[in-house]
Amino acid sequence: MIRHVLAALLLALPAAAQPASPTLSDIRARGEVRCVVNGGLPGFSASDAGGVMRGIDADFCRAVAAATLGDAGKVRFTPVATVAEALEALEAGRADLVARNATRLYQREAGRGVASAGTLYFDGMGFMVPEASPVTLPGDLAGRRVCISAAGGVATREALESILGTGLSFTEAPDGTAMVRALEAGQCDAAASDASQLMVRRVSDLANPAGFRVLRTVVTREPLGPFVRAGDAAWRSIVFWTLQAMLEAEELEAASTNLVAVMQRNEPALWRLLGVEPGSGAALGLAEDWALQVIAQIGNYAEIFDRSLGAGSPFGLDRGLNDNWNRGGLHYPMPLR
Repeated sequence: MIRHVLAALLLALPAAAQPASPTLSDIRARGEVRCVVNGGLPGFSASDAGGVMRGIDADFCRAVAAATLGDAGKVRFTPVATVAEALEALEAGRADLVARNATRLYQREAGRGVASAGTLYFDGMGFMVPEASPVTLPGDLAGRRVCISAAGGVATREALESILGTGLSFTEAPDGTAMVRALEAGQCDAAASDASQLMVRRVSDLANPAGFRVLRTVVTREPLGPFVRAGDAAWRSIVFWTLQAMLEAEELEAASTNLVAVMQRNEPALWRLLGVEPGSGAALGLAEDWALQVIAQIGNYAEIFDRSLGAGSPFGLDRGLNDNWNRGGLHYPMPLR
């Protein structure tokens, strides 16, 4: 019903300009967005009991499909074990987008054929310890055994040693699940990874989540977000502005559940976002209702956070740094004007 009403409101709008992005042209010819994800990290991207990919990264891929094809279901997900594999697939042309809880780093962009397209989740390296552990701050781990995942490898070791000193000993597990289970089995005194991953795996992978806690302090900056292939600035703009539209929609209180009502508000910023005032779609080579389709089919940022990681999920994570700027978070949507 909502989509029919919105379609009627938009009938008089001009058609979108021809796409300037080679990637967008390929996607339209193919009829799907090829998105590389983790596939094994609940809350970010993991298959549910019915084989459907769920999580904040997976939903962002769907948002890009809604923006570009008008159908959030037109996504082909490819799970990969490491960020390095994901970026290699992107550079080789086997993917259009990487949304794999990947940190934007100098060494991942400089001199390579990939580019960041924004920050979807602000994170930092954290630590999980047994509830009974005397460790309360990262500095208390000096001289203790730390479990890490092979996906982090040398970079994780170097980061921890530069912050906490060289007295640590490491136990490397093949993946994140094995890492937290090694902690559970007493093979180390703490597990180190992105704090979000630890909070999620505490619930999803441990027999007794209450027996473990994640320290409040993080020791690195880990801005996680999508990557695209370098050399197609128009495609990067589409992916970047899709994220900004979801953040802007939250700030303007436009959600998948109230779009018909908010369309009646006399608010220029909202009309630009939803395509009532034409121009933003054609500038990206998209239909004028591209952002409206994202919000109607996927929701605003708050909606995807809540159902993937927040109160509507098994994990119950607070928004924290991932709240909007006017509530003390770091998300600051770029103005769509």
